[in-house]
Amino acid sequence: MTKKEFSNLSNPATTFLDEMGTATKAQAKRTTTHKAKYTEVSSERLSQHASLLLKPSTANSLKMIAKFEGTSVNNIANQLLDEYVADYRKNPAQAKKLDQALELFS
Repeated sequence: MTKKEFSNLSNPATTFLDEMGTATKAQAKRTTTHKAKYTEVSSERLSQHASLLLKPSTANSLKMIAKFEGTSVNNIANQLLDEYVADYRKNPAQAKKLDQALELFS
């Protein structure tokens, strides 16, 4: 009986890992170029992530409005929330309370 020769075969795991290393390097180059967007306020450098649960009808309407206005749902939400904070600050007592809380917890 002759001895079997396996030296010409490559290890499938090694081949897979080599392919993954190449793909990971290509993905790293692609993904590391993206950074969080700068905001208009110089003290706020990076955006923060927040999740909201919306009714389907509200979400669909916001998507359509954003398309009509040539903007994003995120931009609409930021504008509305900025207006809400500005309205909240119109009351001096509330503004003082908010500023104290922000100073204490930020």
